[in-house]
Amino acid sequence: MAKYAIEIWSKDGIPIADIRQICTSFSWSKTLNGSESVGFTVDLKRLEDILKASGYANDPFGFMEVGRCDIRIKRDGKYIVGANIYRFNYTSSYNSITMRVECVGYLNFYKTQYISAEYSNTPQQDIMWDVIARCNEKNGGDYGIRRGTHSGDTVYRDRSYERKEVASLITQMSNVINGCDFEFTPDKLFNTYQTKGTYRPSVRAVYPGNIQSFNFTRTLDKVANYVYGIGSGTGEEAIQSQAEDPNSEDYLYRREKISIWNSVTDQTTIDEHTDSVLHAGSEIIELPNITMRDNAFDMSELDVGDTIKVELGGFASISHVSGDYRITGIVCNVDDNDSESVTLDFDGLDVEQKIQNQESENNG
Repeated sequence: MAKYAIEIWSKDGIPIADIRQICTSFSWSKTLNGSESVGFTVDLKRLEDILKASGYANDPFGFMEVGRCDIRIKRDGKYIVGANIYRFNYTSSYNSITMRVECVGYLNFYKTQYISAEYSNTPQQDIMWDVIARCNEKNGGDYGIRRGTHSGDTVYRDRSYERKEVASLITQMSNVINGCDFEFTPDKLFNTYQTKGTYRPSVRAVYPGNIQSFNFTRTLDKVANYVYGIGSGTGEEAIQSQAEDPNSEDYLYRREKISIWNSVTDQTTIDEHTDSVLHAGSEIIELPNITMRDNAFDMSELDVGDTIKVELGGFASISHVSGDYRITGIVCNVDDNDSESVTLDFDGLDVEQKIQNQESENNG
């Protein structure tokens, strides 16, 4: 069984306390090229006992405060998640008060930041870092993020932005064809990768076997085989792009979609965004959501981006869901004894190429 620590860190990057012993209903999550989350509940009396013992009896928000303090999760001595406190929710009963603490990953800070900038023939990872560096130069904009040592292979891009939200800029840069993956580490380093994660063929999620339950949907909801892309501008003056997949149109009929990026002013960028929407949506992709049995995997080692084996068996209708799948999401619910319930989300798009990239990055 794992051993967890729930650490409060100050705005200045100083550890304040580990409060795992008073936390219940504890959970954490990660999303590939997205944000993390942490949540837990504390009994207010037990919290204030700690405040008194730590010298914060008259300064509870100096001990832990929304927006200012981070929570870092340590599992078996290894930091696995970092997030900023976003919300306190107080609930009373007849004889007690509890406080629910909700935290969001560092990417979410950049949903409140906007930049205008132009880049020509610039490595995509340098663009992603530069917009963060520009935020660091603003009054009150230095969130403590620094560039990590991992940058990945270089793809050169032309980009032009007007008052572009920084979080969506970063995620869109990762979603285009040949875009790079990124992460914010628990200690606030920003890394980019050609393909984040490790190929782990010995790690297997099997039904019947170590899978507790699963679900997936075979649906047309996200299928689009003819995509119109629209950028900055009004009416016919807006920059535009189109992309189609004739094979998908033949198999599934023509299914159109309009995607709009109002802040994009460059034709090449609109073309890349439109192509990426088509690439991700022209086929029916069945992506399982799987809950594992207790202690099936070591969650100090398994991470978003990793590629593992998934095998669903026992019925012909589901047996085609078998092979290499890349983990795109992890949700871990932890009970008071640190026993874990882990649910995984997956992606199978371009998985063979992703494995090659992972092998190259990890062995290069």
